[in-house]
Amino acid sequence: MTAAAPPAHTVLDTDFSDGAQFFALWRQWRDAATPGAMLHYVGLQAPTLNAQPPDADEVQLRAWAQATTGISGESGFYRLLLDGGRVSLTLCLGDPHTSLRQLALQADRVILGTACAQGGALAALTKCCQRGTYLTYSADVVAAGGVDAAALSGLGFQAGAQGDWVFAPAWQLRRSRQTPRRLWSQPQRCTVIGAGLSGTSVARALALRGWQVQVLDAQDHPAGGASGLPAGLVSPVHSADDGPVSQLTRSGCALMRQHAQTLLVQGQDWAPSGAWLRPVADDPTQAAGDARHLPQAFWLQPAALVRAWLATPGITFTGRSRVDTLERHGEQWVCVDQDGLELARSEVVVVANALDAARLLNDSGPAQAPGWGQRPAPTDALGHMKERSSPNDESSFTLTQALAGLHPRYGAISMGASAGLAGLPAQPVQGHGSFLPSVPLAQGAMWLAGAGFDAEPAPDAQAQHHANLARLARLLPGTAATLAPQFASGQVQLWQGQRCISHDRLPLVGPVQAAPDASLWISTAMGARGLTLAALCAELLAARLGGEPLPLPARLARLLDAQRLDR
Repeated sequence: MTAAAPPAHTVLDTDFSDGAQFFALWRQWRDAATPGAMLHYVGLQAPTLNAQPPDADEVQLRAWAQATTGISGESGFYRLLLDGGRVSLTLCLGDPHTSLRQLALQADRVILGTACAQGGALAALTKCCQRGTYLTYSADVVAAGGVDAAALSGLGFQAGAQGDWVFAPAWQLRRSRQTPRRLWSQPQRCTVIGAGLSGTSVARALALRGWQVQVLDAQDHPAGGASGLPAGLVSPVHSADDGPVSQLTRSGCALMRQHAQTLLVQGQDWAPSGAWLRPVADDPTQAAGDARHLPQAFWLQPAALVRAWLATPGITFTGRSRVDTLERHGEQWVCVDQDGLELARSEVVVVANALDAARLLNDSGPAQAPGWGQRPAPTDALGHMKERSSPNDESSFTLTQALAGLHPRYGAISMGASAGLAGLPAQPVQGHGSFLPSVPLAQGAMWLAGAGFDAEPAPDAQAQHHANLARLARLLPGTAATLAPQFASGQVQLWQGQRCISHDRLPLVGPVQAAPDASLWISTAMGARGLTLAALCAELLAARLGGEPLPLPARLARLLDAQRLDR
């Protein structure tokens, strides 16, 4: 049994402002907290970010500058990991009332600012409180004379001895307002099946929280599948309506950039290159308009990041270990290979092996997993069970159906030497495919062009190269003409990969079984956005597993839930 973990502490600050209160608490936590304890701080802030907080020391300023470099200032939730992951700051940029209603957390302490100090916002605040939550005022609220005592009393707060308030309502709280139950009160052992971006990001997120994680993969080395892409472009998706995919990729891109800055060598494994988005006039999938500069974009070598994640203390990797079945032995899951040999044993399993997840769960689920194959009771974003509207309510979308909807998409990258070539763009370009002008690979400096997203693989390498050159000719005609001789003379190399997508092209993240049997989880179907969304999905899974603040607005978290509603 893993030793008891120090308690985490969750703070909600409804007026983050210049971050002075956060930085003061961070210093206290850094200096005094028990090793292994985590601080979760959630701050509501207008869609502007002060990059030079006035009340921070030199160490904090460096970490803050690094973590916030990739944040665009557009509305959304952004997860910042500081002090090696011991401090988790979730910045909620945008209208504070809107952000407050999308929070999924239960705070130990609330710092009340002027924006949420009255009316409906004050009432909405109580859903973020548990019994015993302390509420204190920001300096601005104190200067304004505080909050009406009768209003706070009516919402279930009682006056404390030091001028603060304690949430202690006389009535029974609805389940949706109870503390999100930690599905695992202490870190345990976890087996992650799949050593690509999805699996290794989950492994790191759990290891930082004290879990002992064993990662299994059928290949003898990590990042052997689609995550073995030589290099890829990480960039947010832009849409006129700023829809869910735009919001998800904006948050995911900023978080992935933090991982790259913290763990990788700039100029070798990644580079903050920026990129240009060039719409293609005759492509109906591209928005019309001029080229858009994407300063948050960067190129990255996925395999380097996978290796860095696996190097996190608490993680072990075992290759050549294809899991044939999952067997339930008491309170543990046992991963078994095709010869009946045990590969791993743990209290929790996360299935992150792309398309093979469907085979593994369908082969293992019916006989072994409690409630598998039956429609689970609907849950909210925190995993709380909700009452059905009627005994025959068929609104919930089962994971069985979602697994049946997993299917492949194929893509390929053409690569050639970039040294000595004139006229290549200075930055990566994306639109109809993408182009990276120069990336340091083992072969030397290389350009990369591609990749498709096809339902069927091309019949041969020549067809793949032809498709990539044609795609590049639409994106960058001049560059295609410059590189055409390399294609014609056979100096171009090919990388091919298969991606896994779901029925609605969004990842599947969450428990396979509804609570209280949530020991089998899944994180898969990243499609073409694994580089952008893997780390964000890992934070979401770890937060749900441990009852932590979610890194996303509740409405976006529901869109990624493995048991999300069928829309």
